[in-house]
Amino acid sequence: MRDRVIFYFYIFFLILFTLIHNIYILAIFIILLFIFSKKDFFYLFKKTFLSIIFFNFIVTISYLLMSLFKKVDFTFLILFNLRVFLLTYLTFWVFEKINIFKILPKRFAILIAFSFSQIVFFKNAFLDFWMGVSSRWSSFGYGKWINSLKSLSFNFLNKALHNSQEINMGMKSRGFFDD
Repeated sequence: MRDRVIFYFYIFFLILFTLIHNIYILAIFIILLFIFSKKDFFYLFKKTFLSIIFFNFIVTISYLLMSLFKKVDFTFLILFNLRVFLLTYLTFWVFEKINIFKILPKRFAILIAFSFSQIVFFKNAFLDFWMGVSSRWSSFGYGKWINSLKSLSFNFLNKALHNSQEINMGMKSRGFFDD
């Protein structure tokens, strides 16, 4: 029950933060989130920053380049970056506190479990492949890197096809599809 209440508050605050267009109010909420996160602050800050840095950098640079050709409001750029940071930090903070599998209906929880299992599998496979390749190289070379990338892509494609067939059969045997 606690997880469900936190999740509904999370949805409420997501909607609220998208409706707020005041930089100072968003900054106050970011500071409050920092205070509420206590010992998890550095972990969540780093995770949030690394998650949004590329996206925000591209959008910010594009907006700045657009300002060379037409007049733009730079407070929007600050508002946008604050909002993205706030929503991402809030998401990471909430999902550290709750168990998403207890909140969602059973069928959605099963789909998310399958998705997580695939993510973990491919992450581990990539790390194993990368450690194996890097341990065999004495120096970095683009030709070696391209060949390794081709092998990795082929391996991932075969694994994805095989795993999707296995998961599909498992879901059918448990009555997930109404065929």
